[in-house]
Amino acid sequence: MSEIDKRPSRLLALPLAVAFLFETWVWRKLVALAGVLAALLPWVKFRDAARRFIARAPAFVAVVLFGVPLLVAEGGAFISVVTMATGHVFAGVALYVLMKIFGLFLIPVIFEITREKLMTLPWFVFLYEKFEALHAMVARFVAPYREWARDLTLQGWRALFPGSAARASAAKADTSTSSARTVGSNPASSSH
Repeated sequence: MSEIDKRPSRLLALPLAVAFLFETWVWRKLVALAGVLAALLPWVKFRDAARRFIARAPAFVAVVLFGVPLLVAEGGAFISVVTMATGHVFAGVALYVLMKIFGLFLIPVIFEITREKLMTLPWFVFLYEKFEALHAMVARFVAPYREWARDLTLQGWRALFPGSAARASAAKADTSTSSARTVGSNPASSSH
C-alpha cells in the first residue's frame, strides 16, 4: 500500500470527501432501487408518458421539474439547520431527515425522466460533467485512506479471529487450484 498523506488540510477534507461519496453512492443505489420498484408498478408506462411530454415541452419544463424538488430539498435542509440553531433541535433534525429522504427518493426519479431533455442544455451538460469530474477526483482522494482502513480492519479481524484468516486463505487457495485444474492450466502459474 502506498503511504497516505497525513497533512492536516488533507485530513480535514477527508470527512467531507467521504460524505460526498456516501451521498452519491446512496443516490446511485436509490436510482437502482427505483428501477426495481418500477418493475412492480406501472412505472414504465408513466416514465415513457412523462418522457414523451418532456420531449415535446420546452427545455425549461425539464429544468423546473428537476429544479423545484432539488430546491425544496436543499432549502428545507437549510431551514432545518436554522431551526436547530434557534434551539428547536428535535424539529430541525426531523425536518432535515425528511428533506434528505424527499431529495434522495424523488430527485433521482425525476432526473431519470428529464435527463435526455436536460442534456440538450449546454450549461447543464457543463455542470453535469463538472459534477462527474468532482466525483472522480474525490474518489481518487479517498482511495488511499479507504485502502488503509480496509487493511487496518483486516489486521484487526485477523488478530481477533486468527483461525478464520487461515481457513479463508486455504479455501481461496483450494478454489483457485480446482478452477485452474478445470481450465487445464498449471495451478502454480500466475494468472495475472
